[in-house]
Amino acid sequence: MVATPIDIAQAATATTATLLKWQKSMEERATFRQNMDQSRRAIQASRDLLKRLRQRHRDDDSAADALKD
Repeated sequence: MVATPIDIAQAATATTATLLKWQKSMEERATFRQNMDQSRRAIQASRDLLKRLRQRHRDDDSAADALKD
């Protein structure tokens, strides 16, 4: 079978569409990973803040107890 110009054009279009879908998929994965990394950093920052607040609260309680004595 000899490929006609129409066959070649259709194959090129299908190949281009496949490559564009693959590229979009890779971009979506990269965006997802970036969003996950950002979420992890935000969660860690929140945990660190909570630890500092708890420590400050314990320190304040200790100081208040020391003043009572």
